[in-house]
Amino acid sequence: MRELNKLSEEIAHILAAGEVVERPASCVKEVIENSIDAGASFIDIKLEKGGIKKIEVYDNGKGIHPEDIKYVFERHTTSKIKTVDDIFKIKTMGFRGEALCAISSVSKVTLISRHYQQDQGYMVKVEGGKVNSKTVYPFEKGTKIIIEDLFFNTPARLKFLKSPSVEQKYCAEVAEKIAICYPEISFRMQVDNKRQLFTPGDGKVESAVASVFGTDILKSLIDFHQEEPGLKVWGYFANPVLSKSTRSGYYFYVNRRFIRSKLLSSCIDEVFKNSILTGRFPIIFLFIEIDPSDIDVNVHPTKLEIKFKDERFVYNTVYKAISKVLQSEKIIPKPDLNNIYSHQDKQESESKKTSLPFIYEEHNFEKNSFENLSEFLKIEEQLDFSELEPKQCTENVINIFSKTFELETYKIVGYAFDTYIIVEKDESLYLIDQHAVHERRLFELFKEEVIQNKIQRQMLLSPVIVDLPPSQKEFVLENAQFFERLGFEVGDFGKNEIIVRTVPVLIKNLADRYLIFDIVEMLYNESISAGLVQISEELLKEIACKAAVKGNMNISDLEKEEIVKLVLVEKRIFHCPHGRPVVVEIPKKDIEKMFKRIV
Repeated sequence: MRELNKLSEEIAHILAAGEVVERPASCVKEVIENSIDAGASFIDIKLEKGGIKKIEVYDNGKGIHPEDIKYVFERHTTSKIKTVDDIFKIKTMGFRGEALCAISSVSKVTLISRHYQQDQGYMVKVEGGKVNSKTVYPFEKGTKIIIEDLFFNTPARLKFLKSPSVEQKYCAEVAEKIAICYPEISFRMQVDNKRQLFTPGDGKVESAVASVFGTDILKSLIDFHQEEPGLKVWGYFANPVLSKSTRSGYYFYVNRRFIRSKLLSSCIDEVFKNSILTGRFPIIFLFIEIDPSDIDVNVHPTKLEIKFKDERFVYNTVYKAISKVLQSEKIIPKPDLNNIYSHQDKQESESKKTSLPFIYEEHNFEKNSFENLSEFLKIEEQLDFSELEPKQCTENVINIFSKTFELETYKIVGYAFDTYIIVEKDESLYLIDQHAVHERRLFELFKEEVIQNKIQRQMLLSPVIVDLPPSQKEFVLENAQFFERLGFEVGDFGKNEIIVRTVPVLIKNLADRYLIFDIVEMLYNESISAGLVQISEELLKEIACKAAVKGNMNISDLEKEEIVKLVLVEKRIFHCPHGRPVVVEIPKKDIEKMFKRIV
């Protein structure tokens, strides 16, 4: 009995659309790329309900000729490919007919366009891949495409979309990435009638980066350039002092197309390996210009991944371009004169050396008693250090806690790499990781306050201003109540900036714009992957990790003693929140064996 069936044209259209149209952001990407190919100098994007309900894109490009309009929504129609060789030499961004055919098969599309050589425009309406009408329509030069009710005829796909706010973030990220590599085009994006993105279109990559990411990154950008036969590599990276906790700051463009590449990611990891803190990643905008015949853009349905003909050549050229700059004086950080401390700020920064949160824990209260913790924090808040010189402040803290520092037979004998405290007792040496201990302490205290729903907040003398990409700023303002539950009072500060007025008491001396930037990015990424924002143990672990004193950060003798007391005397901490050990023991006999003193 025959088992094979030839699919109907309608089903074939829908299945083919799945390769191109995954979510609203896929539609936004395809339509923007078509607008770029049309020679637009201005692209206006409007979204409703994250693009699920409606996507509207207008461009002032050359428009679509009336004779071509009837073919726009048919499969395999394009002006970009005429021979087999053209497939491997693609220099344009999109396939206007191919993309619109896929999009229209799973949505309701209205296309309005007037070709620059014509006196009148036309409007075409398509639903589920079927053209319903084509009429003359008065219109200015350019093209407007309206996509409504995405996946209305494929409910199985519709239910797999995330919330409108998450889908909107995906759309915003697509627009932001394209705007950076097309700085000569002015991009505007509105989400539910609120402007989220605007680039000036002045032809400068730096202007586009500033519009998307803010002036902090702009001020720290360092340019690089390398040209070889058949290959040009150039771009910018932020000074390594401004870094990220993930690789989300990697922006790769090949022939002005945003891509993902394991090859390029591994190259960036390697070249920055000794120039950035462990566990941190640079922010980099890498542009590669290469002969289209030396790459294959058809290894991925949406061309998000490509394959280089000579991967080693590309890797070495990128490595050379960046490494020579990392070894030059360009990399020396320059002071930000806008952030000079006031006299009181200087005193506060000095007091950081003796006021890490795990010191305050040791004031005769039970580990699990929130009431006692609250009382103690009130006592601490009453201590006025602002009138004391830094030296007097340190002595005051020592006097308060001196009775508790009885290290018994433990003796601190050294400090390695500004990270590991070396302790001697009896017949052993102990190495203690200061970051891991502090991270665990912050996590336990933060967790206790969250359980009690009584996070202690501290009003900042000087509020912290943080530059964010528009998509992340919108996320923060939409979730202001959630941030308040964590102890952060946030507000709009205009442009791409937010203002932070309060922070949790536990990290009041550690909260700067870089920490807050990291926390926002972490929550933003979590909201995209999980579709919601919630306080979880994993979230508290990550905040504690980012806020904890780092390796290569010198701490005071008082703090070293407190760490030793927590780990070796009270034996309260043996692992960081992620399960790594905080202390390692080296028996004396093992050391003697290394020196062949014993066999």
